[in-house]
Amino acid sequence: MIEPEDFGLSPVATLAHVGEPTRSIRHGSFWKTWTSGVMADRPRLLTRDHTRADPSDPSATHEFESCRHVRIGCSLLWPERGRPRAGLVVLHGYENVPTLGQSAEDYAAWPARGIAVLIVRVRGYAGSCDDVPQLVHHAGHKGGGEWITYGLETPLSDRGYGCDWSFSYAAADVVNACRALRDRLGEGPPLFITGQSFGAALGVVAASQLSDVNEPARLVLGHPTLGDWPWRLNLPEHLGGTRRGGAGGIIRRFVENHPNLRNEVSTILRVFDTAVHARRITCPVLCKLAVRDDVVPAPAAAAVFNALGSDPGRKWRFVTHYGHFDGGLADLRRHAMFEKVTADFLDPDRDPEDAMASWENVMASPDARRV
Repeated sequence: MIEPEDFGLSPVATLAHVGEPTRSIRHGSFWKTWTSGVMADRPRLLTRDHTRADPSDPSATHEFESCRHVRIGCSLLWPERGRPRAGLVVLHGYENVPTLGQSAEDYAAWPARGIAVLIVRVRGYAGSCDDVPQLVHHAGHKGGGEWITYGLETPLSDRGYGCDWSFSYAAADVVNACRALRDRLGEGPPLFITGQSFGAALGVVAASQLSDVNEPARLVLGHPTLGDWPWRLNLPEHLGGTRRGGAGGIIRRFVENHPNLRNEVSTILRVFDTAVHARRITCPVLCKLAVRDDVVPAPAAAAVFNALGSDPGRKWRFVTHYGHFDGGLADLRRHAMFEKVTADFLDPDRDPEDAMASWENVMASPDARRV
């Protein structure tokens, strides 16, 4: 099996990659419009009524209404005893997304730690399909596919929510999920976000937009995508990922197939560039990065981490050999170790710096093992 592309960079250069920091000239006006639209409503978590609920995922336990009156399906796991000491919003990847019930099984032990868990499916994914039939038709009933290109051909505007792109509304769904869980938790307990790949990109943009009102207290990212678009769009064709999966590769193929839209699409991508939004995030962050990955190009993912506004002592990089690639048993063990690191990092009874101190000797090397 052919290993993922290294983009001509050494492991050190890959992890040190820095993205273009300049914001789009449309950045400020767009996000003012977007924020005004999204924050105008107050989302509330409601138990899903299965007699009239979205049939695309019957395992959803709750829902809330997001922008344009779209019902977002989710599963809420709540501690059986006592008040939650923290809340965690769990986001999903781009393709092969499990049901909410399956994801709930993965987090079944977390409420016993005092953490209320809200597992979310953004619009167009199973559990959140009923109110967006055109998006579902574009993407397929399970999400993924061409989901990421829906509305991408429409220019930015200063009206409504500022954009018709599916990712823009998905980011709003995540912001509203955080607001809905915050409303349920009350003002005391901290709020955390975790997401891998596509979910990490959503988490970065959402955390950026929440930074002025109620920034998440901790953030866990895995191979964050949709960052450093100036670099990604200018890669040679054989390095650009157009023949590979992932949201970024699909976008690049869309741009190449619609050259007349390149300038406008590039502006939209820049406005949502996760390497730009990362600078607004100042909370503690744990981030998994790969030395090699061509679904989410490893240098671009590193650019997101390197752009984080968190103090150097409050952001941690956990390195694997590969991202979206089966690198064998040793690499699988490395990814499994990251789940253990995540559990410690998100322990509401521990300070993040103290929790990470015990893992410090295994974070930086993809070959490191805990003794």
